[in-house]
Amino acid sequence: MESEELSLGDASLINTTFLFTDIEGSTSLWESESQAMRVALQRHNALLSAAIQRHGGCVFKTVGDAFCVTFDDAAAALGAACQIQMSLASAEWPTRTRLRVRIALHSGPAYLSSGDYFGRTLNRVARLLAVTHGGQTLLTSASEALVRNTLPSGISLRDAGMLRLRDLAQPMHVFQLVHPGLPPKLLELNDASSGNKLTAEPLARCRPIDVYEVPTLPTVVMQALRMMQDPDSDARAIERVIVHDPAISAKILRVANSAFFGFSRRVGTIADAVRVLGFTNVQGMLISVGAFDAFRTERLNLVDFWKHSIATATAARSLAAAVHCPADEAFMAGLLHDIGKLIFAVQAESSYQHVLKLERESAIGSLEAEQTFFEFTHPEVGQLIAERWDLPARYVAAIAYHHSPAEAGEECVLCGLIGLADRAAHAALDGAAARSAEPTTELDAIGLDSTHWNDCLRHLQEAQATINGFVGAIR
Repeated sequence: MESEELSLGDASLINTTFLFTDIEGSTSLWESESQAMRVALQRHNALLSAAIQRHGGCVFKTVGDAFCVTFDDAAAALGAACQIQMSLASAEWPTRTRLRVRIALHSGPAYLSSGDYFGRTLNRVARLLAVTHGGQTLLTSASEALVRNTLPSGISLRDAGMLRLRDLAQPMHVFQLVHPGLPPKLLELNDASSGNKLTAEPLARCRPIDVYEVPTLPTVVMQALRMMQDPDSDARAIERVIVHDPAISAKILRVANSAFFGFSRRVGTIADAVRVLGFTNVQGMLISVGAFDAFRTERLNLVDFWKHSIATATAARSLAAAVHCPADEAFMAGLLHDIGKLIFAVQAESSYQHVLKLERESAIGSLEAEQTFFEFTHPEVGQLIAERWDLPARYVAAIAYHHSPAEAGEECVLCGLIGLADRAAHAALDGAAARSAEPTTELDAIGLDSTHWNDCLRHLQEAQATINGFVGAIR
């Protein structure tokens, strides 16, 4: 991110929703029906301009027949896309076939300089547009999260899965706009008759897992998490939600009173836990308790998974001050970092047992082992789940990029911290062989040194009893 800021020193960073369009097959239409296309393009431009203006969009660039538009409101961008597709579908065209327009939407930060936009968000919406079919509108999970609760009557979004796009290291979770008049064949993203076949099937390679049908967290947990993201909520309001589930309430109090937090007085109510521990710590406890209950397997023992997650959270918290990161946020991110592994373990027990065996019996790491059996790795699956749970963007980034923090943009320090904490947890819990290699590159990347590393390992060794206590409390 720093190099991007240096090259765009005169730019302002803003959050917006981008809507990109182009006409499918326009080159061949110009070659075969140039006279008719002149008239058709004028009609196309008028219809798009009317929809964009009505919904408050700003066209910042046109390239041939392609429109590049920004919207302050993602719901307005979706409304414009819907109006565009429906008006184009009902219009009369002078060409032998009606014009079919591709539309892609993506929300996020971008640099504005001299009337044009730059940055990663632009790259993603452009890559998504390239795999969209004519007549179809695709939007990323970032935009879907902003519009899902305000969809107009008769409009829905279809989960299209995770798609690998050219030049992007991480797949994108994509949704399709479904509106009246949408041809049924456009609901099939990988229609072999199309010249824009997507670059990857949205399923695991050997079909052992459907990552789009995963258990969700209990309703009480989801309600409480949403409430804790509201700055106007207080401890009593959160307590009123959580107490509706006595089992979860009991576990929260058990964790709050465990040796892990080490309070001298007993925490007697959920409201006390929120006041004493803070919103972020209680969020982490809620997710841990909810996930432990929702994600269970018949054959795999997940105690080691939770022990590693809590050890990573502990390591991240111990290092947080050295990288100027809030300790509670570091703890939460560390607790969640491997949630994708939990999905693999629950949804594909048999195949995931092979992954674990391959890790134990060879020198390869978890990512390589997962790629042997699955189309996606645990950071990629974890990102999808975190987005579905509406977790804050910082935690989504930590889950997605803790193995590749350099790709995390402005969250690279947090992701580097979690990646380092992950290494420390393995080193402290997995034996002397793992401790022998000091991660010099990872330490340098976030401005730490061997002293920080050794202190962190010592802290984890001393904390093993309390980590075990935390695991016992959520079981």
